[in-house]
Amino acid sequence: MRPRQGRRDRDIDVLLDAVVSVGRGLDLETTLHRVVQAAAAVVDARYAALGILGDDHRIARFLTAGISEDEIRAIGPYPTGHGILGELIRHPHPLRLPDIAADPRSVGFPAHHPPMRSFLGVPLQVHGKPFGNLYLTEKRDRGEFTGDDQHLLEGLATAASFAVENARLYEEARLRERWSRADDEIARRLLSGEDPDAVLELVASEAASIAAADTAGIAVPVDDATPDGTPVMAVRTAVGLRADAMRGRLLRQPGSFTVTAFLQGEPIVTADATVDGRARVALHPDGSLGPLAAFPLVGRGRHALGVLVVGRTRGAAPFPTVVVEALGAFANQATVALELAERRADAARLAVVRDRDRIARDLHDLAVQRLYATGLSLQAVDRRLVDPRPLDGGSRGDVGARVGEAIDQIDETIDLIRTTIRGLRDPGGDAPRRPGTRSLLLAEAEAATHALGFAPTVRFEGPIDAQVPSTVAAHLVAVLRESLSNAARHARATQVRIGLRADGDLLLTVVDDGIGIAADAPRSGLANLSRRAAELGGSFEVRPGRAGGTALRWRVPLVPGRSSVAAPGQEADGLSDSSGRPT
Repeated sequence: MRPRQGRRDRDIDVLLDAVVSVGRGLDLETTLHRVVQAAAAVVDARYAALGILGDDHRIARFLTAGISEDEIRAIGPYPTGHGILGELIRHPHPLRLPDIAADPRSVGFPAHHPPMRSFLGVPLQVHGKPFGNLYLTEKRDRGEFTGDDQHLLEGLATAASFAVENARLYEEARLRERWSRADDEIARRLLSGEDPDAVLELVASEAASIAAADTAGIAVPVDDATPDGTPVMAVRTAVGLRADAMRGRLLRQPGSFTVTAFLQGEPIVTADATVDGRARVALHPDGSLGPLAAFPLVGRGRHALGVLVVGRTRGAAPFPTVVVEALGAFANQATVALELAERRADAARLAVVRDRDRIARDLHDLAVQRLYATGLSLQAVDRRLVDPRPLDGGSRGDVGARVGEAIDQIDETIDLIRTTIRGLRDPGGDAPRRPGTRSLLLAEAEAATHALGFAPTVRFEGPIDAQVPSTVAAHLVAVLRESLSNAARHARATQVRIGLRADGDLLLTVVDDGIGIAADAPRSGLANLSRRAAELGGSFEVRPGRAGGTALRWRVPLVPGRSSVAAPGQEADGLSDSSGRPT
């Protein structure tokens, strides 16, 4: 009995050490890895794993001990709960096997998997609910796992359940605290009247932070649609993974998570977007995202205004329930910001309409009437000119011809002003109203004022709103936003001049008086601007300004099929007015 008693004492000591190790600290991720390592030590197993269950009662995460990273890569994807591993999920009771391969429930091992024979599995519950299963294989003495091993592992599982529960509660408390602070900050900025786009960027940033996500974005519908009527979504703001390339991108793929959540008006949360059958394409279409959550931004009357999308890279842990709750709250905040933006846009459109009416009234009541009166006066002069003496050496007929020409010119001016009045009163007939390109660019300039420390100057030339289509305007806004962001972050400028000219081509210039672009500065943002121009058949160039700083020129054709090439001698630092002065 003494040798057995000594072995039992050693086993108890090992178990106590394992319990102390597992219970040390409150970080959940660290606690889970300690549970796996402690389980291998308690029963002297070569390999150990903890399969954490997801909402679908399949293995969502698989933490291992005893297998190197090279072996893991060679084996391939982690198991999801088939064969012997799935048996413990279906029947959560301890399971001991002398030989895994000999059991009829076994489905075998994948290629490059290390040999495993003996097996011991014990379910792990947290707060009375299934949390996962501990899997142990290959007793080091090449024997079988014993009943004592099973009792030791069950004891560790009981202690581990308390440790995991404490770590989860602590993590949730910290998460809710950060969630509350972020929620208060977003609400404060909304109430203070901050620009809605800045609030949306804050929402995306806080959502990514709370969810420990690699990427987050907010997409909104645009006027365009695919041939089958599927809405096209534009990424209005993005943070994290390739954020610069995502901002302003149009998501046209049918069956994407973003479009599906928008159309259904219901959240979509998945542990792996690459295998989820509800949709095919995530926010990043290259398949780099695994866990994904898409929340429709539903306004009043159940009308979807956009979608908040948050994702982690493939292989990362799925979003826990408390994170999903937090993301739902952030989606509500984003909805308020979008509704506020719509109200402001409506107010801006109403102001434009009122201004058009005022201009039309002034033109009619003042300019037209005055010109009409002038015409009557000239007609009277024409009738009363009886002086036979020639004017400037000419004949009486010359005087009459000149007066007649003046009358004709006044008539043409009246017709032109009347045409202008009709255009002001009905700018577009029955076409759907959208913010004009001028208004969009002025809004971007105003939004950049805080970051720059001063207000940039803006000059327009040509019929901007009439000639620039919505698809080009979306690119144009993204280009200006990126250009102003670069100037704010890197230029150290005291002045930024923005020029936009429409004359067959659309030319955007952004000129600052800063320190210029360093030779080793990253060019990812500039590459995005060049790519946008190339997609529209245009060109992009950046060069030193005439008086220092940096001058950016983004040119695209407004006539389909026409290439956009700068004419010789055009200003490098901005547009020119009719007198040749740089703007």
